[in-house]
Amino acid sequence: MAFRGGATGGLKHVLGITDQQAGEIVDGLVRHGYLDLRVDPADRRRVRIELTDRGRAVALSLWDFLRTRRWRDFPFRAGDIVVSTPAKSGTTWMQMMCALLILRTADLPASMPRLSPWLDDMACSREEVFAALAGQSHRRVIKTHTPLSDIAMAPGAPEVTWIVVARNPLDTAISLYHQSLNNVDAPRGVTGPGGPRPGQDQAAARKWLARWIEDDSAREGQPSSLPGMMWHWSDAWSRRAEGVLLFHYEDLSADLSGEMTRLGQHLGMTTGGTGWADLVAAASFERMRAAANRLQPLGPARNNTAFFRRGGSGSGAVLLTDGELARYRARAATLAPPDLLEWLHRR
Repeated sequence: MAFRGGATGGLKHVLGITDQQAGEIVDGLVRHGYLDLRVDPADRRRVRIELTDRGRAVALSLWDFLRTRRWRDFPFRAGDIVVSTPAKSGTTWMQMMCALLILRTADLPASMPRLSPWLDDMACSREEVFAALAGQSHRRVIKTHTPLSDIAMAPGAPEVTWIVVARNPLDTAISLYHQSLNNVDAPRGVTGPGGPRPGQDQAAARKWLARWIEDDSAREGQPSSLPGMMWHWSDAWSRRAEGVLLFHYEDLSADLSGEMTRLGQHLGMTTGGTGWADLVAAASFERMRAAANRLQPLGPARNNTAFFRRGGSGSGAVLLTDGELARYRARAATLAPPDLLEWLHRR
């Protein structure tokens, strides 16, 4: 069986092989049950390659190994700051606050991905990310969506600061859902390449959120599932006595200056005084959204401004019926301790 074009283009590019070699690899993976071929019913000349459950399990195990291997091999420096969050719970916001405190200017010299690289982003090579961080002379801020339990927490560099940002899980899920409309592949349960049309949004969002609540995906397989988020935050919650610093999205919204002051004091940096109001203003949602193309360039055909969508407190819960909300609370109670849930859900 021979495959050409889009079916094997990515494999050919990554491995630096010919079309024939790529086709032979795909053929072997199909025969052994790791890949499945789907013929496009609208154009039977087009064939889509999909991972089977067996193939997905292997791919996730390999991805997990390579991701954690980066953390084990990364040469930390004393003073490094690691920002660990589930997606859409305040990652860029915390990166921005750290960068402003370190550089002491509202006019940042580069985009956020350059100032604060994502260490375990598998879209970038290990060599590329390590080199970018090695070339920074200022105090480094390192982004990850990996729970601290999966990171080698720098036993040789005890002065590393570990920061975790949390948010009401339902609000986080709705932000993930809306992000899919413009910027990423549709989340699990949303049909179509770009999610539902805006006119369908509220009904479709409620339906998707109800399915998300029931999703039992293991955290390794779906870190943005309810179990994945709760594991991330529960692990960080249990490490507070180890010096892990936790921030809540709602606190950042309610008192940005106070939270930046708390962060600066923990990092041993000067806060307040001349120029402080400008730094706080630069970290405001409105200013970050206005600078979206510079702060968070997502690439061609992506909507940078939509990345900074303000989700209101309780925006997830209001979509649900009483029964669905009760089901969420019951599920959450099995996934996280009561004191963490009380902290996450406060408004």
